[in-house]
Amino acid sequence: MRFNRHKSVVGIDFGTYAIKAVEIESMEDGIYVKRFGSVSYTEKVIEDGEFLNVPLITEFIDNLWRDNNFESRDVAVSWKSENEFTRVFTLPILPDKELYEAVRLEISSRYDIDTDLVAFDYVILDKNEKNQEMKVLVSGIPKETASTIYNIFKELNFRLKILEPEFVCQLNLLKPDEGNFILLNIGARTTMLYMCKGNLVNVIRTLRFGGDSATDIISSTLNISFEEAERWKKEQFVQEVGYSKIMVSEALLNNFLTLFREINRSIDYFYQLTYAYPTRVILDGGGSLVVGLREYLNRELGLPVELLDLSSVIKNSEEITDPSLYSIAVGSALSGIGYKCPYSFFDNLEFGRISV
Repeated sequence: MRFNRHKSVVGIDFGTYAIKAVEIESMEDGIYVKRFGSVSYTEKVIEDGEFLNVPLITEFIDNLWRDNNFESRDVAVSWKSENEFTRVFTLPILPDKELYEAVRLEISSRYDIDTDLVAFDYVILDKNEKNQEMKVLVSGIPKETASTIYNIFKELNFRLKILEPEFVCQLNLLKPDEGNFILLNIGARTTMLYMCKGNLVNVIRTLRFGGDSATDIISSTLNISFEEAERWKKEQFVQEVGYSKIMVSEALLNNFLTLFREINRSIDYFYQLTYAYPTRVILDGGGSLVVGLREYLNRELGLPVELLDLSSVIKNSEEITDPSLYSIAVGSALSGIGYKCPYSFFDNLEFGRISV
């Protein structure tokens, strides 16, 4: 008798303050979440994409598996946008054995770095037989960072299935439609902005805005510690009715204005590329829950603003508490099971930088 065997993978997102993990399983009728969990850290263990305390990170991951009863030892890891690059290159059509060297030379000339110190991968987006050229999407991070991630999981006897750029993990979560949209993944310190027309990604930018910005403002406005401000933001702001709320609200609006200006700059550029405007805004990431942000963007942009819905790719997405915190881990797990990102990329797309 044959039994159907389903493979599960754990997607991992290394965040500023926590490691998030989601185990998913691909079954005949769709993709399901089996379990999820996170482990937080108060001291700096990851900074600007660099691992500062590898033994402690290894211990955290070991605890994460034990405390949340993850079954699979196959992992898929998302890497952050700090100290990485992504670019679409136009190259002559080449056989596979020559393409790697051509990509390496393009990276070297574009970024003026020693490519022996860079771990990179690429995928052919399109071939134009008439012009004998092709579009190649290339992403890379310092080889030392990639080796560190690999060795962490090797020490734990896990199998690293894939190391995926965060932007791919994010786009895995969205089904293309005919509309144009802005996606904002708001993290602790930065916001990743995506602008898409149908299934084509035209703009990806990193904005210096995050949930910590709001906490810093509350801290300075009320003259309290960062930790107290974080608690105030999450627990007290909604119930607060006094002068403190008025002061914080006014200060937050000034901070939102900076984000609004950057979004408007991106919209102008998007229009130059597509002769179209976005029709909606999608929010994701822990910072998307900053009090008043959703209403502010709705009012100032004049567009509907919604939170990312994972139900288009995950059958039982309602079982994930705080889905905005676990979305990237879900996206990396999808890559781990071989899910194909449904988006293509603008020919001249480029973002990120790299130093090695």
